[in-house]
Amino acid sequence: MLLVIDSGNTNVVFGLYDGIKKMGQWRLKNEPQRPGDEYIGFLNQWVSLAGYSLDAIDDVIISSVVPEALFNLKFMAKRYFKKKPFVVGEPSVKLKMVLKIDKPETLGADRLVSAYGGYKRYGGPLIIIDFGTATTLEVVDEKGRYLGGAIAPGVKLSLKALYDAAAKLPPVTFARTDHVIGTRTGSAMQAGAYWGYVGMIEGLVKRTRQEYITSHGSADIKIVTTGGLSSLFFQDLSFVHYVNESLTLDSLAVVYSEFCKNKKA
Repeated sequence: MLLVIDSGNTNVVFGLYDGIKKMGQWRLKNEPQRPGDEYIGFLNQWVSLAGYSLDAIDDVIISSVVPEALFNLKFMAKRYFKKKPFVVGEPSVKLKMVLKIDKPETLGADRLVSAYGGYKRYGGPLIIIDFGTATTLEVVDEKGRYLGGAIAPGVKLSLKALYDAAAKLPPVTFARTDHVIGTRTGSAMQAGAYWGYVGMIEGLVKRTRQEYITSHGSADIKIVTTGGLSSLFFQDLSFVHYVNESLTLDSLAVVYSEFCKNKKA
């Protein structure tokens, strides 16, 4: 079996795969100082509860945007699985994807993996919207070339910034509201965050479509939303789209099967 790890700014997400079939998925708050011994303790419990054993793990692949956490995750893989893990962005994992951007080396591993896996699953042209710590938008053309995208603060990050910067505003949890007009300060903040993001995403998608059509001609552009909040936004976005909350994790399993299997890291 394959252990897949997506280390993001907020969470580390683990997946257990048999080929490209997911057998289990778990997430843990990303604390870069967390030692490898602590990761393995959580993993042992989760995998056991799912009816499997850590001994069944044959290989490990990691995507990370947090260098310090990556060090500890690599240590865990080497110590407990006796494997040098495959890491997206290192020489052992080279994706065959044309990057039509100015500085390809600056592209985050998670964005690259999602773009590649999204295209393999849905085809192109494709827009991928990821609701994470940052809200990102990726564009892949009909030939599978990565064209670039947009990055905005994530919705929870924006709420926190609002609370931190305004002395009289209370901390509130992010939630969907039935009305745009909030009758309390807290509900007004929630309405602004939720419906403001709906408007932002729809505006970004509209402009992205226009730019793509201008440069590539008319096309049926598929749209995929991913990340933990994608299901929440689904009902209020006017454009037709697919929802795949674990696109990055699933895409890592695809990357492993195509570029890493039967190869040493």
